[in-house]
Amino acid sequence: MNPSPRRRSSLLGSAAVTILALSGCSAPSDSPDATARNALGSPVGRAPIAQSPVFDGDYDAYRTRPDLEEFRVDISPGPAAEEAHDGVIVLSPRNTVADEQSIANAILDEHGDPLWLQSFDDIDDANNHVHNALVQTYQGEPVVTWWEGSDQGGHGYGEVVMVDSSYQEIHRLSAAGGLAVKGPDFHEYRITDRDTMLWVAYVPTQTDLSAIGGPQEGWVTDGVVQELDIATGEVLFEWSALNHVPVSATREVSVTNQEWDEGLGTEENPLDYFHINSAHFDDDGSLLVSARNTHAIYHIDVETGEVNWTLGGTESDFELSEDAYFAWQHDAQREDDGTIRLFDNAATPAYRENSRVLWLELDQDAGTASLARQLDPPQPRLSDYMGNASRLDNGNLLVGWGWEHFYTEYTAYGEVVYDAATAPFDSYRAYSAQWTGTPTKPPALVVEGDIAYISWNGATNVAQWRLLAGNDEGSATEQAVVDKDGFETRIPAPHDAPYIAVQALDASGEVLGASFIRTE
Repeated sequence: MNPSPRRRSSLLGSAAVTILALSGCSAPSDSPDATARNALGSPVGRAPIAQSPVFDGDYDAYRTRPDLEEFRVDISPGPAAEEAHDGVIVLSPRNTVADEQSIANAILDEHGDPLWLQSFDDIDDANNHVHNALVQTYQGEPVVTWWEGSDQGGHGYGEVVMVDSSYQEIHRLSAAGGLAVKGPDFHEYRITDRDTMLWVAYVPTQTDLSAIGGPQEGWVTDGVVQELDIATGEVLFEWSALNHVPVSATREVSVTNQEWDEGLGTEENPLDYFHINSAHFDDDGSLLVSARNTHAIYHIDVETGEVNWTLGGTESDFELSEDAYFAWQHDAQREDDGTIRLFDNAATPAYRENSRVLWLELDQDAGTASLARQLDPPQPRLSDYMGNASRLDNGNLLVGWGWEHFYTEYTAYGEVVYDAATAPFDSYRAYSAQWTGTPTKPPALVVEGDIAYISWNGATNVAQWRLLAGNDEGSATEQAVVDKDGFETRIPAPHDAPYIAVQALDASGEVLGASFIRTE
């Protein structure tokens, strides 16, 4: 992952910003990946980041939440628009064109409108980055979780936060002992079926790098997986990449003699030789681990820690067909049909024109891996960093394009349901889930002149707003009932009414919450 500054800020204001096109790039002929890429064709150039049609270079604050900048997503329906998954979208938006932002996490409805926007003012003062929000299940109840901490330039040290359906914090998990003394990384953390936490960590470790031209007393960031008891923090399982995968497996093309001379591989600048970015329990209880910088997926015995097999990279136990080759990948998981699904970034450097989602069929007896199927983006997209794919409960697939500022829903047959543009925000991953939010705070109401502005951050079941006005609560009468319109709804209001109230209504007309103000 390629991070950008994400400092806490109360508001971005209305500063105009410009999306910069990425310059073309290709790998040198003597890079570690030259042979694999040449088998598929010459390295390709980069296209500019596509800009969302709704992004006009200016962002304002919401009247009812001046601590939050307006967040907009443009939804382009596809040919299978009627088959959309019924759920919310969960993102950790990252503004790629500004040094500061006010939004930490976001939950969106099917139209791309915010249902919940978490302010950076709500994040612990010691943490200045937030990543990888998602809905999970803990003790039978849905929860929202996210990672917050310090971003170290491609990985991080921090803690995992868990909130309930009213957005009240119920757990905060940090360093659990063992190797991960600085706390978990943001790339992966999952609540398991047995209510434990499976997460990854980056651990600076001294090791011999002379085999790849580095210092004998060199330093790397080890890729560590831990499973821990959420209630007690006890580490139940721990695996270290450095104990099982040699540094010679790295495909990190930035390793050159010049960079060694400039301090790469030192304690101050350890080599990210492995770059762990996903970890999931496989169907047989083993562990599936993805390492971006070795271009490989590892199947690990949790009893011994030994690698059962390696898929991809320089030490692959499978011969990959030409169309099955992948590089710089993310989010490797086992599908129900037995295939391995992964997000193939194919960059950077680039070895093909588009990133894609791959399903690979493994024949362990023959030692081969072939392409079962793939999904390409609706339009050209090459995601240098980040990205994921997740199976939805209706069989559809949601793909987050990471660096490329989009997420796309597909049917099980690969038809586009919709394509969503989020520029200038990207998100490490994109998820869809079932979620009902019931915030403890009442709706927010602001009246300016003859307009009432209303929002209820986090409430997911609001269908309409009712406005009442009068001299006081007893005399107030209904003035209007309007459909909820995005995060913040506007309703005409009597400018001379001393008392104005609003009620949030669900689809059946039941009152969910209310607020009032006195204008005199």
